Amino acid sequence: MKPDTMTPENVVKKMFQLEEQNNLFEIKVNNIFFYQLIRMQLYYYIIGEKKIYNKQDYSYKNALSTIYYICKECLSWNKRKKLKKNKICIIQHSRKIDGKDIYTDYLKKIVKECTILHQSEGQNYTQHKNSINYDYYLMIKKFFTYLGFSYPNKDKNVKKFIKIFKEAFLLDDSFEYSMYYYIQNQLNAYKVAINFLKNTNFKKIIVVNSYGNQSLIYAANEIGLDTIELQHGVINNIHMGYHFPKLNSQILSFPKKLILFGDFWRDKANFPINNNHLISLGSPHFDESYTKLRKDKKKINDRVLVLSQQTMQKNILEFIKKIISFQKNVKFTYKAHPKEDIRIAEKFLNKHNLINNVEIIHGNKNIYTLFEKHTIQIGVFSTALYEGYSCNLKTGIIKAPGWESMKSFINYPNVFTVEDFSDFQKMINSSSKNSSSAFFRPDAKKNFSKFFE
Repeated sequence: MKPDTMTPENVVKKMFQLEEQNNLFEIKVNNIFFYQLIRMQLYYYIIGEKKIYNKQDYSYKNALSTIYYICKECLSWNKRKKLKKNKICIIQHSRKIDGKDIYTDYLKKIVKECTILHQSEGQNYTQHKNSINYDYYLMIKKFFTYLGFSYPNKDKNVKKFIKIFKEAFLLDDSFEYSMYYYIQNQLNAYKVAINFLKNTNFKKIIVVNSYGNQSLIYAANEIGLDTIELQHGVINNIHMGYHFPKLNSQILSFPKKLILFGDFWRDKANFPINNNHLISLGSPHFDESYTKLRKDKKKINDRVLVLSQQTMQKNILEFIKKIISFQKNVKFTYKAHPKEDIRIAEKFLNKHNLINNVEIIHGNKNIYTLFEKHTIQIGVFSTALYEGYSCNLKTGIIKAPGWESMKSFINYPNVFTVEDFSDFQKMINSSSKNSSSAFFRPDAKKNFSKFFE
């Protein structure tokens, strides 16, 4: 694949072609469908190596804190034994507002007897009283990997897979070693997951991000547990976590059911599950925040809200710089992504003397307090753009890599594509029309209660 044709959309199309031609979802190593477990990592690797998205190897993880909580978990064997007896396990997400996981907080109020599984306490995850810190088990996985277990460099299927992608995407020799490691890591993660789950009474696993917990989902599906994912972000036909070729067999790394924000998302990807397993319930967090915002009187300023993303940071900052070069008095509120390194943004703004035009807001700030103060927002493909639009913010989609995933959004009133100052000015000067909140089904709390109780 030539470098000048490298866009997220084209990479996905090429991967689909290779998957269908080579039956990649059916190939095994150690009797495990390994491609299912590394597909998302493979995509990230390609777009990172080809510099389509910004690579940002940054984490809020504090190593000492993580070690502390692993040691604490080691001493909590009696608590862990009791929690393994529960029927329902919730794998929570890292996105927190006021210390609460915005995707599973309401669910925890409905499902009284459940076990909370979370990773990386050192990333400021709030520890729940019913929590098992899975970092304890990931430490075992890392030990297996360190000892060389499951290293697949002699497997002919793995060699074939590596050759296919190396040639198709013109990748260098480091790709081969990275893939051996990815596969080894996932095989060992699966071993740990299957052993963990077989020693519990769990009947149902509810997860926020399935493609970030594929070994657990794969193992849970293999032993017949009910697996359910709660939608946490944008779903589209270039999102490799949700979009799959037409297949005749089950994808074990994908949950059996998917809870959607609303019916809008139902046809946005080719899901590897039956349509009747796509269930629109809404978002309790959006419902609660939207209702509160409608009651409060807006305190509007003339700043433009920027919704940044970890992978889009450089592109967004360059766009801001371009706009300010044409209009010196324009002001932006830069809302960082929760996993974004804001020091990079600060250095960029200081270097180009833009700090007086841009206010940086930390990623953990409640975004609805910003929706309340702004009437215009810009970004690339952040989920928050749909939330802001539903709260009546005029919306600009910056034409940076990945914007193609928003094509179904740009046909709505008050949504614009912005590539240069002319587009930006046109958006600013346009008269506002009535927005829609069709992306989120109403009465989410009621819907969740009815489904999960």
